[in-house]
Amino acid sequence: MRTIAQIDAELARLKAEKRALKPVISLGPGFKRGRTYKPEAKGQRDPRVIDPAFLSWLHVDTACIACLIEGKPANPHGLQSTIEAAHQNLAIAGKGWRERGGGKRIHDARCVPLCTLHHTGLPNACDNGQRKFWDRLGLGDEIADYCADLFAAFKADAPAMPVIQHWAAAGGKAHQ
Repeated sequence: MRTIAQIDAELARLKAEKRALKPVISLGPGFKRGRTYKPEAKGQRDPRVIDPAFLSWLHVDTACIACLIEGKPANPHGLQSTIEAAHQNLAIAGKGWRERGGGKRIHDARCVPLCTLHHTGLPNACDNGQRKFWDRLGLGDEIADYCADLFAAFKADAPAMPVIQHWAAAGGKAHQ
């Protein structure tokens, strides 16, 4: 018969083995990324991909693409405008994007950095009509490629601003 101390020691050993099996990639001070895939329900067809490190990366040295294309909006109410990660819930069949209904959150890889005003703070903000918002900026369905380029830059440990500036120039040409 085993004592409680022996059981506790074995439990501690098993927990240590489990921790050792999890891969952890260092992204610099304060950032750790382990598994980014977390199913919401057993047997779910399209589980949400969660990547907190990517969302954090979107807030560092980035700009709002709408501000680059249209200019900074008027802020009559004095809202604090910071960069936010805006999840894009558009159905773009050619890119394999489906809308997610029923309160389901979008994959984190489908996020773009937007200022507070362009994300939620204006009547014509992204969250008030994403299709109209991206069509107005001249990106339309290319928002899927913009999201993919941002996520690829993150995976390559590259800065976001060159990607944002490239897509702002592409959208800006259609916007003029």
